[in-house]
Amino acid sequence: MPTIPFFKHATPREIIITRLCCGADVVVILYCAGYLVGTYPAAGLRWPWLIVALLAGYFLADLFSGLVHWVVDTWLDEGMLGRGIAITREHHTHPGHVLLYDFLDQASLGAAPSAVVVGIAAAVTASFPVSTFTYALMIVWFVIATCMLFGMSFHNLAHWSHRPPLLRIAQRLHLVCSPEHHWRHHHDHTIRYCVINGWANYPCDRLRIWSRLERLVTAATGRAPRADDAEWQRRLNDAGGLVGAPRPAG
Repeated sequence: MPTIPFFKHATPREIIITRLCCGADVVVILYCAGYLVGTYPAAGLRWPWLIVALLAGYFLADLFSGLVHWVVDTWLDEGMLGRGIAITREHHTHPGHVLLYDFLDQASLGAAPSAVVVGIAAAVTASFPVSTFTYALMIVWFVIATCMLFGMSFHNLAHWSHRPPLLRIAQRLHLVCSPEHHWRHHHDHTIRYCVINGWANYPCDRLRIWSRLERLVTAATGRAPRADDAEWQRRLNDAGGLVGAPRPAG
């Protein structure tokens, strides 16, 4: 395995884009935090509901990470998003390389959709009068935006070869994604897309959400999911065989 990943070196334009994406999500996080601090006295949210909102946000963050992961893996290519897609495809054939990239290189893939979707949701929520409901919603948006900024950091924990005891405990408690849980995605790229804590993988995989969505997209557009996986495997000279030939939808 090379000590330097294939797409380590970014162009000045790519560096600017990754920083803008991450910066935009940080703005959303700070906006949500400011709302939560400023409106806490008027919201009247009790502690039990605060915990419920935090847990709901953590689950939805995992689900959001899975949706982004599914779109990137299944439908996008390097021509659409450039180096970001290249890094994710490299991860499929050389999983250990993901630990060799800088934080901002990876964070931007989750931060960009978070800044747009969560940013709009937070702005709409803040436009309503402060209430227990709007405050709980803003907690959800805050948790999602934060987790998406650190989404790949959560994911990378499942690839650490040497895990400290505290991390092992957190993974056993399913607070973060474990290697055992995540590795199934590397053997079957149609499941286990959610990478924050893996909570959303259980309903999504049981209900076959991703394969059903793929059939809908294929029926509407005629595109096949993961159509260029085999080509990426050839280009990256994969020795592990983690990426199979593309499968027909349905």
